[in-house]
Amino acid sequence: MTGIAEATRIGGSVDAHKGTGEDMPDGRQDSGAMSAMLEVRDLVVSFQGAKKSWNNAVEGVDFSVRQGEILGIVGESSCGKSVTSFSIMRLHNERSTKYQGSITFDGSDIFSLSPKQLRELRGGDIGFIFQNPMSSLNPLMTIGQQLRETVHAHQTSLGKEEVEASCIEALEDAGSDDPKAWMERYPYQLSGGMLQRVVIGIALINHPKLLIADEPTTALDVTIQMQLLKVLRGLRDKRGMSIILITHDMGVVAQMCDRVEVMYLGQIVESAPVDELFAHPRHPYTQGLLAATPPLDGDRPERLSTIPGSVPQLSEVAGSGCRFASRCPFVADECRKSVIDMQSIAERHGARCIRLAEIGEFRKVAS
Repeated sequence: MTGIAEATRIGGSVDAHKGTGEDMPDGRQDSGAMSAMLEVRDLVVSFQGAKKSWNNAVEGVDFSVRQGEILGIVGESSCGKSVTSFSIMRLHNERSTKYQGSITFDGSDIFSLSPKQLRELRGGDIGFIFQNPMSSLNPLMTIGQQLRETVHAHQTSLGKEEVEASCIEALEDAGSDDPKAWMERYPYQLSGGMLQRVVIGIALINHPKLLIADEPTTALDVTIQMQLLKVLRGLRDKRGMSIILITHDMGVVAQMCDRVEVMYLGQIVESAPVDELFAHPRHPYTQGLLAATPPLDGDRPERLSTIPGSVPQLSEVAGSGCRFASRCPFVADECRKSVIDMQSIAERHGARCIRLAEIGEFRKVAS
């Protein structure tokens, strides 16, 4: 790896930056100058399984999101990214879900909120862009009806003309070139890229403080991905809202995010500012993800690097030991026996690995 530019697959390269408390050269912001808006501490999410047993899907997750920050949560499928993001708004079926730890948003304890308070929060102060826009929209309602419904749920005092203006503004902010025409159409009459813009518009219409985007560019071509990412970053700059970006694409992370949380099998395994993570990845899983990303410049390898094996079931690795041990090229006996905590590497950079010193020396010699 040679830094962020090699990991970026969408658009041009992204310059590495250092924390200065000011905007970055590419428009991103240094999180060191911002106050925390969302705090997730020691989050455990369990789902009820057969014979009423409880199975943990996420364990010991810690992160924060600051005012105006774009936080990326990255990892393979089944690593707990979406489970974590859904938990922030308590979107799981609470009859079969158990939460432990704490989630604090804008001073409020999410787990203490009443159903009424949760309804006010969802689609109000917190907007959510779901992974599949077609399944997120009602096929029997026009786009305009669905936008108006979202406004009425949170802004009951607005008149008809004000509601209409809010809907038009939301679609324009989401990148629509003809919002009035879109308002009259049904979801099946719009393309995938248009539908994703509609979902973004619905998430934005009540001016949220935090926007959670769960794989917003999945199944879209590269050109549309670039446009949507530009829209999201522009909205952050325009409104000053925070964004949590859920993705498996390291190129999207490099282009969009201020900070990165790398997840593997229900745990955060590395946390760092984006430039630090791409310049000095320390956890073997992070190194594997970056090695599997095709470079933009230079000679392309005939065969991309891969991480051996596949993500195991959480039940297979329950208890002490590193969850990445079965796929790690640096695994030692102690990795399978010890309790693995986050190890501090540098300011705001940590990794869940007990062999950081040995791995660092290996990478230094190998390079």
